[in-house]
Amino acid sequence: MKRFSAAAAAAAVVLAATACSDDGGGGEATSMEEENADSITVWHTGDASQQPMLDAVGAVFEAETGVKVDVEIIDWADAHTKILTAIQSGDGPDIFTGGLSWGIEFGELGGLHDLRSYETENLESNVIEGLWQSIESPGGELYGVPLNMTTYSMYYRSDILEANGIAVPATWDEMDAAITELQGAGYETPFVSTWEPIGWLDWFNYMYEAGGSLYSEDCTQVTVDSPEVVAGTEYWAKRFSEQNVPTDAPDISGFANGEYVFATGGSWNYDGLTAGFPEIAGKWSSAPLPAGPANAGSFIGGNVIGVMAESDAPGTSAAFIDMVYSDEGVAATLAAAEEGNVLWLPPRTDKVMDTHLDDANKQALTEIFETSVGPPNCTGWEPASPNVQLALQSIVLDGVPVEEALATAKAEMEATLQG
Repeated sequence: MKRFSAAAAAAAVVLAATACSDDGGGGEATSMEEENADSITVWHTGDASQQPMLDAVGAVFEAETGVKVDVEIIDWADAHTKILTAIQSGDGPDIFTGGLSWGIEFGELGGLHDLRSYETENLESNVIEGLWQSIESPGGELYGVPLNMTTYSMYYRSDILEANGIAVPATWDEMDAAITELQGAGYETPFVSTWEPIGWLDWFNYMYEAGGSLYSEDCTQVTVDSPEVVAGTEYWAKRFSEQNVPTDAPDISGFANGEYVFATGGSWNYDGLTAGFPEIAGKWSSAPLPAGPANAGSFIGGNVIGVMAESDAPGTSAAFIDMVYSDEGVAATLAAAEEGNVLWLPPRTDKVMDTHLDDANKQALTEIFETSVGPPNCTGWEPASPNVQLALQSIVLDGVPVEEALATAKAEMEATLQG
């Protein structure tokens, strides 16, 4: 919560300074040839394990253009505020990466260039359908595109399911039946969530699978209190009250030792399970989250990458982003990821089959991405999300009725929507 509080304060300062400029940094679009830059700088929100992938595509870019790419890693806890401060001061990098919803947020503040102002070959045709609602602004600007992706997968112990004659659940009803049967067989906690169990991210899956949405398509109405959202929220909350799902994210070792049979969580668990628990090789696999009454689907996250408005080389920076999406760029990042034993899911889902995962898990991820959806593109979501999360947590931790909690969430979202 501290990160969001600081970010909100910084955003207020930036809003005052930029007067909500909507020109995306405007200016005349320049080309790489006109700029004749020697180097560009990237602030990447993440951790040191991801630097080799950016360095790899940077090396390809330098070999082709002569422009050096300097990458600086910034921590998630500090990144939002740091980038907002850079927008205010005009003293920042050429390129930033951050949360998927940050592109629209920073772009609407006048802090980013519209990538559609620059000539690119690989971007628009390769962004998956489920992410357009997250990266294209309501006005049609493209302030950022995905750099990499992560999504919710369902991991399961195939050996335990087979021993109990249970098929891999594909729907909510099938999951409920599997949990009931496993509890009867002595598994006290058959199912866990390893990625923010009582956070809005985990809840988002169930809300969406029930047919709900956070806003209307044009971002003018908050729809978080619709019957569909209520149904999804009730199912999400039932897991904690009736199915013994822990409210704190458990260590994945419980899955490895057979304490848990199902674990939903981020795609980083693929490598965590493979490298950390070789003793269960061949005894687990993954699948899409069970579908709800309206949809299949998983929340998709990752980093967005965009060009800062104060960059002296926006055309060069846009060309680098285009390189990230090229066949050559993706191949470089995947080779570096495999060498470091780090799962890097490229922004092009047609390249998932080129990752170092086994065939079954590559196929599962391919299916997951077909129905994955990202956060909303409505500019009020980022400042509202911390309080929405608190409202959701009140259902699980304090017994607040679902309709009451969603009414609170709606009020918070409407305040930022109208602000």
